[in-house]
Amino acid sequence: MSVDTGLARMDADLFVNGSWTAGKAGKLDNVDPGNGLTVGAVSLAGVDQVAEAITAAELAFPAWSATPAVDRGNILRCAAGLLADRAEEAVATILLETGKTEADARGEIGRAMETLRWNGEQAGRVQATMFPGVVAGSRRTSVPTALGPVAVITAWNFPAVLATRKLGAALAAGCTVVFKASEFAPATARLVVEVLVDAGLPAGVVNLVFGDPRAVSEQLTSSSSIKALSFTGSTAVGKALAAQAAPNLIRTVLELGGHAPVLVMDDADVDHVIATTAAAKFGSAGQSCVAPSRYFVHESRYREFVDKLTAKAGSYVLGHGTEEGVTLGAVAHQGRVDALVRLAGDAADHGAVMTTGGKQADRDGFYFEPTVVAGLPLDSTALILSEEPFGPIATVSSFSSVDEAIDAANASPYSFAAYLFTNSMDVRDEVVGRLNASNIGVNQLAPSLPDVPLGGLGNSGYGYEGGIEGILAFTQLRLISETAGESHARR
Repeated sequence: MSVDTGLARMDADLFVNGSWTAGKAGKLDNVDPGNGLTVGAVSLAGVDQVAEAITAAELAFPAWSATPAVDRGNILRCAAGLLADRAEEAVATILLETGKTEADARGEIGRAMETLRWNGEQAGRVQATMFPGVVAGSRRTSVPTALGPVAVITAWNFPAVLATRKLGAALAAGCTVVFKASEFAPATARLVVEVLVDAGLPAGVVNLVFGDPRAVSEQLTSSSSIKALSFTGSTAVGKALAAQAAPNLIRTVLELGGHAPVLVMDDADVDHVIATTAAAKFGSAGQSCVAPSRYFVHESRYREFVDKLTAKAGSYVLGHGTEEGVTLGAVAHQGRVDALVRLAGDAADHGAVMTTGGKQADRDGFYFEPTVVAGLPLDSTALILSEEPFGPIATVSSFSSVDEAIDAANASPYSFAAYLFTNSMDVRDEVVGRLNASNIGVNQLAPSLPDVPLGGLGNSGYGYEGGIEGILAFTQLRLISETAGESHARR
């Protein structure tokens, strides 16, 4: 099925207190990474407009938090249906502003629909828990209570999934939102807000703003009205946001960087490893915090693995998502290309061999060739072993013992995803027990789905998204301890 890009509207304005409005701080171009051309414009909020968004969320909170949970859930489920109705428009939109292939764009919109639907179904299931009292005639109740207005800040790599995951959980919990979306994917954020509004979301419950990231985030975190902050993005920015949120004790959920190792043991099926991990490594041009990025392969399988991963990487067809046969899209912008070129060059300086790729593709747009970096020793100081690459590039190093493999996997400061391939139950139990990662796949990937909580660890963040825990992140568990009144107790 081909994408009809004529369905997409690539401009994005602000949405404050139920009205779409132009930003007072100017506009930025919305650029198609697949060809470098401007396809629209994003409107930037002035300081007073961000303040208006915060006020709108604050004023809307009492009524929204008092809305029956089943009614909040119905709006989310309705929004999922409306997104399904607009799926072709959504696919075209996300393809044009992120550089994704058609397959990647369709997959993301499908996940976004599922996320809205799941949070809608769970809204009415977040309920109080009763505990027995400690004296006769008493009881204790733990009651989830919406925190208040929350700030949501999302990245550009999965703009539909990130928006629906954060908005879905916050709205299900009864919170109102100021949504600061990425200026690199504004039209997708606009479309998500549109389906929520069309589903019946009251004015002020979700407010969408764009603008200078540092200035907007500082304004949000300095507000006493904001009670929680959910952010997905780089570790450096996440640490800065946590520091900004600290003075007001704003609760934070941070999904930050990753640098996922893949441990391939001597008994693993190499063909299965590559077939299983390649889609995650090169899908969305490798711009995922759970993408495999460091392969550690037993020395007895190393040469076979390098040859087969090289062949797989070389088989991808680079191009715009609208082109027939394209299997690998662009990265977000030229800055990402420059970062990947820098990492590849540094690896070469440390003795690595690029068995394929290693440079910017010679075509319009922002493309980096799928790249395999081989030969770095486990103790190499090459930047690519410690710095998140966030692109279609992977290293392959060899090890001789399980201890070496685990030490190498845990050497990165990131502790999000990790993958293990082995046929040995003993090896599985040992490695899983010792891996410093919060999301582990054994002989498979470890997908982040809406029904199960997932959180970062170490430099990969903290707090949970997904599952009931993701909704509870936006609530306070109030403990109500009760004893019958004296006159009642005498009856």
